[in-house]
Amino acid sequence: MSYFYTMKLKIINILASFFIAVVFLFGCKDANQDLLCKKWKTIALQNSKMEQEIKFMEQYVDTIGQNDPELRMAINLDSAKMQMKEEMQRSLFEQKQAIENTLMEFKSNGIAYTTSIDGIDSAMYTIENNFIKIDEAKLKGVGETMTFEILSLSKDTLKMQLVDYGDTSVVVMIPTN
Repeated sequence: MSYFYTMKLKIINILASFFIAVVFLFGCKDANQDLLCKKWKTIALQNSKMEQEIKFMEQYVDTIGQNDPELRMAINLDSAKMQMKEEMQRSLFEQKQAIENTLMEFKSNGIAYTTSIDGIDSAMYTIENNFIKIDEAKLKGVGETMTFEILSLSKDTLKMQLVDYGDTSVVVMIPTN
């Protein structure tokens, strides 16, 4: 069960890191101003590493005990598999809820607000070409500096990429109005 807890924490950490960082994202000071300065709702989060871990866990649950006669004797495999599948479904549901309940509002004053299941957070941002430079310390006195890449931005869709310690996440957002 500790693997599920670790997987759940990883999912939550990825989402939290991404959305907190995205909060610091954009300054509406250039041609993107009219497109970006509005409230956005997250509709998708793609992270291939996380998806691989989910597939690994599904395979692990399906094959647990197949080559371990001692484990088959020690526990009821059907019950263990059912419990592990339920925990995995719960984690995936929580991930979906976190995605569906994340909103971002970009203001023309260079502050972005992120509303998530954890509350509201804010940060300063600037746009340099297709990169978003985020400096949390400018607003709060302490914090991280991050860079995001705008993959696409239109009146209907915002798609951004975050590379964090070699782990790449892509978030897709749509306007709330």
